[in-house]
Amino acid sequence: MFKFILLVTLVAVAAAEVELVVKDCGSHDSVINSIHVDECNTEPCIIHKGQNYTIHVNFTATKTVQEAHSVLHAGIGFMQAPFPLNPENACQGSVQCPIIAGQTYEFVQTMTTPIFAPSVPVVSRWEVNDENREDIFCFTTNLNIRA
Repeated sequence: MFKFILLVTLVAVAAAEVELVVKDCGSHDSVINSIHVDECNTEPCIIHKGQNYTIHVNFTATKTVQEAHSVLHAGIGFMQAPFPLNPENACQGSVQCPIIAGQTYEFVQTMTTPIFAPSVPVVSRWEVNDENREDIFCFTTNLNIRA
């Protein structure tokens, strides 16, 4: 029985989601409470080309905004490349607009790692912008892209 409980505990720990270490890069309209990726169990996240990854951003709005648009870039040094997101309009996903000041939201979006991405460590920059192109939230984190 002890071995079974130990095995179940080890599997649960191995499958646990890791809360990402992130750096706020200019959140203007909210405070980020937590961020995690379903398919990430290490820091930095190892992501594979052609596979889907779902990110969860729990945030509390500090300003009421009418629109929310997702933007994702990955870069090495000063070179940044956009990663395609669908939908780009975050209000068509898990967050209903308008986003109301003082309320807490769970932004959830699935992205596919492009097959043309280089197999290198990158710094990702994820922004969700309001109707004035100001960051509702913005964060950077390290990713490791693999084939």
